[in-house]
Amino acid sequence: MSSEKQPTMQQIADAAGVSRMAVSLALRNSPKISRETSQRIHDIAEKLGYRPNPLVSALMTQLRHGREVKRPSTVAYVTAYPTEDGWHRPGPFEAFFEGAKRRAEQLGYTLEHWWLRRPGMTEQRFCDILSTRDIHGIIVAPMPPGGGTLQLDWERFASATIGYSVTSPDLHRASNHQYLTIHKAFAELTRMGYKRIGLAMFAETDDRVQHLWSAGALSYQQTISPECRVPLLLGKGAFGRAFATWFSEHRPDAIVSQEPQVLRLLDRLGLRVPDDVGYVHLALNMGETYCAGMNQNSELVGAAALDLVDAQLRRNERGVPQVPKTVLIPGFWVPGPSVRIMEAPQRELTAEAA
Repeated sequence: MSSEKQPTMQQIADAAGVSRMAVSLALRNSPKISRETSQRIHDIAEKLGYRPNPLVSALMTQLRHGREVKRPSTVAYVTAYPTEDGWHRPGPFEAFFEGAKRRAEQLGYTLEHWWLRRPGMTEQRFCDILSTRDIHGIIVAPMPPGGGTLQLDWERFASATIGYSVTSPDLHRASNHQYLTIHKAFAELTRMGYKRIGLAMFAETDDRVQHLWSAGALSYQQTISPECRVPLLLGKGAFGRAFATWFSEHRPDAIVSQEPQVLRLLDRLGLRVPDDVGYVHLALNMGETYCAGMNQNSELVGAAALDLVDAQLRRNERGVPQVPKTVLIPGFWVPGPSVRIMEAPQRELTAEAA
C-alpha cells in the first residue's frame, strides 16, 4: 500500500480558488456545479493525487441523508414517432419497452411512456414538464426512419438510448450485438450443410445499425471458400424486383434477412422453403417458431438501457457523457421449419419462376 498522503478537500479548494463545499459537490459530479468548474476541480484533484475511497463516500452519503440516498422514482421512456402508438407494435420495439419496464420495477422505479411529438410540444417544453414531474432519467427509444438528432436539455437528465438510430448527441446506449448475431446465423446454417448463404435486406435496415449486419456477413464470408461467397443484397426502392434478379444471378441455398416480405417473395418465385432454399429471420420475437432465426434478446437490451440510466442516477450524473458506453447483448439461435439438414442439391430455379 502506498504511504503517500492524500490531499484534503481544503487543499484542493485552495488550489482551485473555490470553497470546500464546491470541491465536495464537484467530486460528486453534482449538477449544482458548472461542467467547466467541475472539470477544473477534477483536474486539480488528480494532479494533487486525490483518489476517492468508494466505501467512505458511500458511508458519508448515508450519514448526510440519515438514510439510503433517495432516487427519482420515475424514468421516462421517450418515443418520437409521428403518432403516439407508432412505435408500439409486436416485435423488438415492444420487447425493448417490456424489458426496461420489468427491470425498472426490480430496481424500484416506474417506467412511463412519454411521446415527444405530441401536437404543440416543443423539446424545451418537454424537458420543462419532465423536470416539473421530478423525472431526471430518460430512455430514448429507437427513432423513426429519417430521425436521429434530438436537442433536449441533456444537462438535466441521466439518459441512455436503445440501438443506433439516435446519432446526435452520442449517448450511452444498449443494443443487440448485430455483428455477432449474424455471425451466429451464418455459422448455424454452415453447420447444417448450407454453403451459399446470402444476406438480403433494405439498405436502410443496415444503415440503422451502423452497417453491422453487412459487416458481420462480409466478415464471415472471409472464412469460406471464394466460390461460396454470395454478394450482399442491400436493396433500395423496388425490393421485390431487386430480390428476384439477385436470386436468379447468385442462386443462394439459404437466405438471411430481417425483412418480413422475403418469404412472400420466395413463394412468388415458385420456391419452396426449406426444400428449395433455407430461410433465417434475424429478428424473431420471444416464442416465435414459424421459422428458424435469431432472437435478439430485445428484452435484455431494454433492461440494459435501464441499468445505464440507473447507474447515472446513483452517481448523480447528468448530461451528455464525455465517453459514451455501449452495452452489447448477444442474440441466440432459434430452430425452426424454414431450414433443414442439407442432403440433396437445391432445385433449379426455372426461367418462368424468375
